Amino acid sequence: MHQMLKTDLLDRFLTDSVKHKKPMECSEALFDTIDTLFLQVNPDGTIRYCNRVCREATGYSLEETEGRMFWEVFFPPEEREFIQNLFEEALEPPYRSSYEHQWRCRDGGSRLISFTISTYFEENTIQCYSVTGLDVTKLRRMEEELWRYRTDLEEQITQRSVELLESRTRLAGIVDSAEDAIISVDSKQQITLFNYGAEKTFGYLKNEVEGRHLSMLIPNRFHDTHRKHVQNFGKSGKVSKRMNDRSEIIAKKKDGTEFLAEANISQVTVLGEKIYTVVLRDISERMMFEKRLQESLNEKETLLREIHHRVKNNLQVISSLFTMQKLRTEDPDRLSLIQESQHRIQSMALIHEKIYQSEDLSRVRFDQYIRELVTDIFQSYEVYPGKIELQFQMKPVSLHVDMAIPCALILNELTSNTLKYAFPDDSTGKMLIRIEEKPSKKLHLLFKDNGVGLPDSIEIKNVDSLGLRLVRVLTQQLKGKLELEREAGTSFSFHFPITSP
Repeated sequence: MHQMLKTDLLDRFLTDSVKHKKPMECSEALFDTIDTLFLQVNPDGTIRYCNRVCREATGYSLEETEGRMFWEVFFPPEEREFIQNLFEEALEPPYRSSYEHQWRCRDGGSRLISFTISTYFEENTIQCYSVTGLDVTKLRRMEEELWRYRTDLEEQITQRSVELLESRTRLAGIVDSAEDAIISVDSKQQITLFNYGAEKTFGYLKNEVEGRHLSMLIPNRFHDTHRKHVQNFGKSGKVSKRMNDRSEIIAKKKDGTEFLAEANISQVTVLGEKIYTVVLRDISERMMFEKRLQESLNEKETLLREIHHRVKNNLQVISSLFTMQKLRTEDPDRLSLIQESQHRIQSMALIHEKIYQSEDLSRVRFDQYIRELVTDIFQSYEVYPGKIELQFQMKPVSLHVDMAIPCALILNELTSNTLKYAFPDDSTGKMLIRIEEKPSKKLHLLFKDNGVGLPDSIEIKNVDSLGLRLVRVLTQQLKGKLELEREAGTSFSFHFPITSP
């Protein structure tokens, strides 16, 4: 089944990334089919993705979580430092940390989530965290109801023995209906209760274990540790607590198979005798699934990097073919068209190169990309030093590849036009590029020069120039707004909505 899952992931990934140009959709579709909460968190703690189960449990949408800090979305301010410590703990062997805590929901409520933070490294460098979890709200409520039943029974046992017996019968029905293993032992750790969930988990029938010591369900090497843990818990006066700091223990089935389990222990006193109850869940399958899911994710990222690398190489080959074509003609107009085509191709190739080198395979730091793109265009036009002063006013902006490529082509056209027409002969001047993300989730891109300016006869809506027509079409494609000013040169001001792919 897991092999089929991996094959399906790759097939769907290839379809999305190659045919539809949306490399993340296939993995999102896969994660949305599982019944476990799953989030992918960047090394800085920002959320990269959360799956359907997480969105349904908390009420948050992808747009409301993406790019926000994990601990700020799901936890109140006083608990965020503790959650950050769990992420730091996952940076050390065994590279995961587990906890059970209330997650804040969008409607103001909360859900009790048992979650595990796992760290993914590549070449000793952290790539991301994965957070997997189960909504245990209903289970814990049932446990609380169970303890309330027991407390009530203890208070009434001396006066209402008949009612106590009836209540125990009802309680046994509740316990037996639970999917988790519920096991009770007396002060000598002899088993007194073994529900149907325990039978399924351990492979024993109830009559095979009742009256026997609890150690039969624990590997030999942990007997002493477990005995001391129960003794210390009995003296602590606490009603319940996790088994071990992370609630994980190693248990043993009837056939000798060992498995990893989450367990909570509670205690009550009945007729002066301690009764201990353990609620236990086998999480070995979940851990195996998390491992295979991470392996599949690693394979997907490797394949995606290779695709970006090959696209970049193919675009460079096309650019080289244009270079060869330039050597076979002396027509200035044809040479100009070839050079403009090369610039457009190189703009797209540079995007794929940046993504290939980045940690996030679907987004690019556009502010860094702009500097390299414009510098390359200046060099290709052989602009002599001092002719045009190039100014950048940019804040860090990360764009999805579907938005970055059209924006790159727009900048390519505007820069090329400025270098060709704005400063004729030996005239000098300035060129300014400003980019920033507005709080309204809009990208503001300003391109301005103090050259000779566009003639009044040129209207951007009816322009004949291929380059400016391309600027207009790409702006419409991104559902943006363009404002053109002709005072003291030419200014193009763009406003683009930033939307998730």
